[in-house]
Order: sequence, then structure tokens, then C-alpha cells
Amino acid sequence: MNFREIIFVGGIHAVGKGTVCKELAQKFDFEHLSASQVLKWNEISDLKNKKVQNFSSTQDRLLTNLNKIIEPNKTYLLDGHFTLLNSNGKPEKIDESTFIGIQPKFIILLTCEPQIIFERLKQRDDSVYKLSVLEKMQQMEIEHANYISKKLEIPLFKVIDGNTSSIIEHLKNYENTN
Repeated sequence: MNFREIIFVGGIHAVGKGTVCKELAQKFDFEHLSASQVLKWNEISDLKNKKVQNFSSTQDRLLTNLNKIIEPNKTYLLDGHFTLLNSNGKPEKIDESTFIGIQPKFIILLTCEPQIIFERLKQRDDSVYKLSVLEKMQQMEIEHANYISKKLEIPLFKVIDGNTSSIIEHLKNYENTN
């Protein structure tokens, strides 16, 4: 039987998903995948371009590539988003069908002060985003994560400002029951 084990780690750009996933992957021997890596984003866009031209085809590609990568009986941390910037630079929710396709066991949502995210993006991507857009995007991310958690009937855990202590305790218990 194919045993699929994905923990979805969500949050807006530069919130610290990679850092948290790296910590959790080392501590629990999980495989870490980013949605950009799975999508092979570098093949479809400039790495610094955070705007998505076609949500539907991008999410289809994510699911197709994910299904090729995932091996049975391994636990994966998939870091990605609940909202993305559309081609007009406006935050847009990712369709729930994507999360139904991913089949996460639970969700970890990262949040951070928008001003900190603003500064990280400026340094990392050499781009300036409007603080108001980042604030709106993070609020939409939180709302959509809550919605997806309820829709899929899976737990949602929140990590604020990179503080992983509460999720580490949950993962210890989770690992012991699997």
C-alpha cells in the first residue's frame, strides 16, 4: 500500500519556511521540498519573479511533479503558499483542489511581522514590495490556511516569528504514533 506522508508548511514569501523546514528536517529526518523546487520554477519563471501568470497550470504542474517525487513510507515537509501574487501583483488564493491533491496530514503555518518580511524580501530578492500588499497577503494566507484545515479536516499549527518549540513537541508525539 502506498503510504503518503506530507506535512504542508505554508507562509508568504520570506516568512522563514526554508529555515524552519531545514530545522525540522534535521531534527526528525524528514525530506524537505519547496513548492518552487517541485514546480521547477526556474524552468517557468525568473527566480526573483514572485508573480504567477497562470494559477491553474502552475498548480497542476505542482501536483504532477509532486506525485513523481514522493516515495512511499517517507515523511515530507512541503513548503509552499496558500496565496500567491497573480500577474497583476495582487494576492490570490490557491484553489482548494491543490491542497486536496497534496493530501497533507497537517499544516504548519508560519507568520511574521510584515515589516520584517518586507526587509527580508528587499535583501533577498533585491525587490521592493508594498508593505500593504504583504500585510494583505499574510492575512489572506492565515484565512485560507484556516479554511483549508477545516475543509480537509486536518490540524493546523501556527509558528510565529520562527518559534518552533510548540510544533517540535507535536512532531515528537506524531513521530511516536507513526
